[in-house]
Amino acid sequence: MNIKEILEKYESDFSKLTTILCKDPVERKIEDYEKQYEGEHDILNRPVKTIGKGATLKTIPQAKLVIRHQKKIVNMAVSFLFGEPAKLILNNKDDKYQETFDLIDNIWNKNKLDYFNKKLARRLFVETKVAELWYVIIDSDNIKHIKVVLLCDQNGDEIYSHFDNNGDLDAFTRRYKLEDIDEKTYEHIDVYTAENSFFGIKKEAWQVEKKENLYGKIPVIYYQQAETEWEDVQSEIDRIEMLVSKSADTNDYFGSPTLKIKGKITNPPEKGEVGKVLRFTGETGPEGKTEYGDAEYLTWTHAPEAVKLEYETLKDIIYSITSTPDLSFNNVQGLTKTSGEALKFLFMDSILKAKDKEEIFGEGLTRRINLLKAILSITDVKSKQSLEELDISIQFGDILPKSVTELVKSLSTARGGDVIMSQDEAVRQNPLVSDAEEDIKRMEKEKGETSKLGESYEA
Repeated sequence: MNIKEILEKYESDFSKLTTILCKDPVERKIEDYEKQYEGEHDILNRPVKTIGKGATLKTIPQAKLVIRHQKKIVNMAVSFLFGEPAKLILNNKDDKYQETFDLIDNIWNKNKLDYFNKKLARRLFVETKVAELWYVIIDSDNIKHIKVVLLCDQNGDEIYSHFDNNGDLDAFTRRYKLEDIDEKTYEHIDVYTAENSFFGIKKEAWQVEKKENLYGKIPVIYYQQAETEWEDVQSEIDRIEMLVSKSADTNDYFGSPTLKIKGKITNPPEKGEVGKVLRFTGETGPEGKTEYGDAEYLTWTHAPEAVKLEYETLKDIIYSITSTPDLSFNNVQGLTKTSGEALKFLFMDSILKAKDKEEIFGEGLTRRINLLKAILSITDVKSKQSLEELDISIQFGDILPKSVTELVKSLSTARGGDVIMSQDEAVRQNPLVSDAEEDIKRMEKEKGETSKLGESYEA
């Protein structure tokens, strides 16, 4: 059923309505995902080891080393996607649309959406579903402010989407808890549709407030993905933590030198003594011969090459499967100066992963722009016509450094060595120039003085 059919049948029974809407067709273990991300790993449940029996029984704690590959994988994915902020591009050529475009751009900047996008992506990659809720507040000066809030499990929100038979979002439900003025905490459920919004609070019974949605669009952008960023390598992460922890136990056992003594020692060395000498008393052996004692250190003769090989193999699998670059010091210390194009090939796997994520966020950010246009059509009525005609696209950034020298050289070569930039534009693009316009005027003045100087010599 679509949301209209559901509301026709259950709008009067809010409890039944929300029971139907608060369902997720995808099984998600969000609590487990968050534990894995925050470092609450299975290795921490490693039991204490016991040795001996009876009076000699003792316990030995085992190493429990947590390696948070999940956070590394997520942070890298976020950086390649939004490390360089996505830009709004105005496609309308007429100057009259610039003012309307600035309305969208100002909302973008006031809500710090470049940073918000990174938070949004990070929680999506961990929880597998998040949403952004847009709303309008009016201050004491009657000025309307368009704001956004991130809805996710970390912020105390349970979120549910409902799609019609065409796959379009026709309802969104948010379940959360808030403390009321009586200092008691109550359950809240908000249901948003394109026509109306329902705000319910459960005290003794559900109290529901219905409001008309003036925007004609659900004021929510919903994002989801099938699994966490590390789902495919979770078993490898568990294994590598166990491997490292067992290796630590082995080092604890064999790392400290052990002295094996044969015979009876007569002068045990004192702590801090320099130039220690061990003396042994002679003892009569089984054949009547006098045997003297001996001492030697026990050493671990078998280096853990197999452990090292398995660790390196597991680490390569984790980084490879998740398309995460390994930028540890050991990997980059021998890297010489590399061109911009070479860097792209070096990080191609991560770049392609970010391009795949644009499938989710390109659609989401486009919906965000359309929602902002719908909200502004109500809050800024005079701009309604130009908002409807406004054509804005999204350009995702590239986190890799760009070589301006390489670009200019390529363009110059393509032009057969001709000049490819005016002097004025070169000055404006120069990062060492603080005031481009003033510098251009000075250059013109200096050029004129040089011309006059040349004329005086000719005379």
